[in-house]
Amino acid sequence: MAHTKAKGTTKLGRDSASKRLGVKIFGGSPIKCGQIIVRQRGTKFLPGEGVKRGADDTLYAIRDGIVLFRQTRRKSFNGNKKIKQVVSVIENEKSNIKNQSDKLKLKKNESESKTEIMAKEKLNINEEKEVQETKPEREAIREQEPPKIPARRNAKKESKSKK
Repeated sequence: MAHTKAKGTTKLGRDSASKRLGVKIFGGSPIKCGQIIVRQRGTKFLPGEGVKRGADDTLYAIRDGIVLFRQTRRKSFNGNKKIKQVVSVIENEKSNIKNQSDKLKLKKNESESKTEIMAKEKLNINEEKEVQETKPEREAIREQEPPKIPARRNAKKESKSKK
C-alpha cells in the first residue's frame, strides 16, 4: 500500500542549453591563427580574406592579424540583392603604413572601409608623432591684454539716479 498519494505528470519543466552563438572577437581586435571569430547557424557572416568556414558555419582565422568586418551586396537565389557581413583578417605586415599619403593611396586602390583603416591605425601605435610646438604664438597670446569689459553696475546706478 502506498504511503503517498499518486501525483500527476507534466510535459513542461525542461529547457535546452543555450548554444552560445554570436561574434566572439570584434572588429579591430588582434587575433591568432585558429581562433573562432563568429559562431553561427547559417551564413549570416561570410568568410573573407584570412578566414575559413567550419562544418557548423563557424568562422575562424587562418592567420594572425586584425579582425575586420565589412558589408557587401550579394545576389540571392531569386535575384534579389542582400547586404551581407564579410569577416576578414589582415596581416600585421600589411597594416603597417607609415605615411598618411600611403593610407590614402591604399584606400583609393583597395577601396577599404573605415574599420579597416582604423584597425591599421591601431597597429601604428609604435610610430612617433611629431608635435609641433608653437611657442611664439603662445607667448604672443599671453602678452595680449585681456579685453576691457564695461562695468554694468555703474550704468545701472546712473540710470536709477536719473529717474
